[in-house]
Amino acid sequence: MPVKSIKQKYNPSPELVSMTETFREMVNHCIKTGLENNVSTLKKLSMLSYHSLSEYKILSYYKLTAISQACGRLAQMKRSIKKGIRTKSPFVSKPYLVSCYGFKVNGMLLSFPVSNRNYIFLVYNL
Repeated sequence: MPVKSIKQKYNPSPELVSMTETFREMVNHCIKTGLENNVSTLKKLSMLSYHSLSEYKILSYYKLTAISQACGRLAQMKRSIKKGIRTKSPFVSKPYLVSCYGFKVNGMLLSFPVSNRNYIFLVYNL
């Protein structure tokens, strides 16, 4: 399955800064839930944390991606511990945003949803 990934430099808008910070907080919330319940599988982590993410005002598919990101970090931490490797904290310190839903590419313009029918548009850096 092909994966498209870009690292984009941009002039941050207040909406985008808020979204990236909210996403970071959601991932950390899911990691905290996973550590408290000793969970690293996606299904169990989803069952435990999805409803508690309703307090965050962001589209639901960002919530699903936050759970997935947290699950990956917890699983990596468990693998490292099992191999005897000293691990760093799994918590996220920098704001970021990941999703595989809703992004559209039109020529040199990248758009992604902020809320229902509202999009942020970025021009590609090539």
